[in-house]
Amino acid sequence: MTTVREMSGIRSFGSAHRYYQGPGALQLCGSAVAALGRSAVLVCDQVVHDLVAPVVRPACERTGVTLRWVEVRGDVTRRAVQDLVAQAGKADVVVAAGGGKGVDTGKAVSRELGAHLVVIPTAASNDGPCSESFVYYDDRHRMESVEHLPRNPDVVLVDTVILARAPKALLVSGIGDALCKLYEGSQARQARGRNLFGGLGTLAAEQLAIACDRAIRDNAVEGLLAAASGQPTEAFENLVEALVLLSGLAFENNGLSIAHSMSRGLTRIEAIASQLHGQQVAYGLMVQWALEKRDVAFMAEQLAFYRSVGLATSLTQLGVSEVNAALLDEIATGTMTAPHLKHFERPLEAQDFVAAMAEVERLTSTH
Repeated sequence: MTTVREMSGIRSFGSAHRYYQGPGALQLCGSAVAALGRSAVLVCDQVVHDLVAPVVRPACERTGVTLRWVEVRGDVTRRAVQDLVAQAGKADVVVAAGGGKGVDTGKAVSRELGAHLVVIPTAASNDGPCSESFVYYDDRHRMESVEHLPRNPDVVLVDTVILARAPKALLVSGIGDALCKLYEGSQARQARGRNLFGGLGTLAAEQLAIACDRAIRDNAVEGLLAAASGQPTEAFENLVEALVLLSGLAFENNGLSIAHSMSRGLTRIEAIASQLHGQQVAYGLMVQWALEKRDVAFMAEQLAFYRSVGLATSLTQLGVSEVNAALLDEIATGTMTAPHLKHFERPLEAQDFVAAMAEVERLTSTH
């Protein structure tokens, strides 16, 4: 295993091996899997199976690949993954399909089996498809640990016809998740923080984060018009690339900071824990900007953009019925357990988060 000392001063960069995006990309599954092995297991829930199997199964059969299905039910817990591993038996390739839960479950199964990994996202709701990380949850849907694969996915297939049929709320969540990456990456670089591959960020990673932010702001409003229509447009394609490819590359290769750290605290609140991840971290980004002491004009501009795409700008919009001192303290205490807090321009304490959240609530109510 590479040590921190060995990585001192070393820049690192990682990515999925192949990425394909566009209408009908799912048809490429057979050849993609066949290049990796002869036996595959499809890991997804019943709804996703009914959506992708009619294309994936015959595509694999045409290339001589044997495909079996194991059904995902519930959260990504260690017990659930072990049950699926037992059902899967031996396989050369895991095909992980679905949203964040389905893809993370497939990742966990592939690691346990030592199998190659093909990812088929069915919504652009998060940055996970291209990433080598996944999350385990406990039985109360609380984040238990962030886990890592030995390598990034071998293939990511993004069929934008399928993604354009997904609910609009999932696309909005993806926007929230991806919007954080430029600003978190900037803080991580300033702090000389290490990325997910153990090294320092590269110039390439910084430019990818800038491109991600620009693509979101240029295409989000128009791209959202195609949500749930089944008809991807150019703006939708650009937006999906930002949310799935650019966002994934940006966070793994630059690092995370306050916005994602906030999820450790926010998910302690039952009403917020049930909200989509992208909504949680988008609010966390508002708090990060408050901690950065951004000026009023900047914050007003961000509030306007959030509202134009449907992102939460307050704890109330995240489902909280009453914002009080005890609530802010609970969120702040949980946030202080996050490992990415060190990726910030100065050391932070719980009271800093309490003050920043109070400031965000005040700004939201006055702008």
